[in-house]
Amino acid sequence: MLIHKRKRTQTDHVEPDLPITPMLDMSFQLLAFFIMTFKPAPTEGQIMLALPKQEGGLTAIADPLKTDIPPHFIVRVVSTDGGSIEKMTLIEEGSAKAVPKDLTGDAKVYQKELLDLAERLKQEQKVGKLTLEIHPKLLQDYVVQLVDIGLRAGFTDLSPVLLENKENKENKEPKN
Repeated sequence: MLIHKRKRTQTDHVEPDLPITPMLDMSFQLLAFFIMTFKPAPTEGQIMLALPKQEGGLTAIADPLKTDIPPHFIVRVVSTDGGSIEKMTLIEEGSAKAVPKDLTGDAKVYQKELLDLAERLKQEQKVGKLTLEIHPKLLQDYVVQLVDIGLRAGFTDLSPVLLENKENKENKEPKN
């Protein structure tokens, strides 16, 4: 067993050159000031999405004769190079009408059409699904506005997806 026989030597107490107490006081005052004056920005663009519950668990088998599939509406939004809305079209998936309805580029026309659809679904006692196919260059402000209009119209199952055109697909594919 090793025994250390060397005693500790005392060091002289070194006084700091700068007084630290006033600096700590000032830092706490600044901290209190910023905490009291901080005003967070309102939550912007938060989209509350929830996955639908799976009926019957994993063993559920879909009935092929079941015809009460909820109507699915697709709104295709094309933007200008500047990011504003150029054109919007609406089509009902599985509908006999194959021609999409032109909503121009006006959000008010879009809102009126969605309110009419929501009223029709309410009379039929159905819940519709709305998919927004959005052009990649569309500004976030317009995306949030379109989603908000859809939610206010009563569409709870709303999905914004990125619109892929032929140019985007060609750019993603590797060239030989």
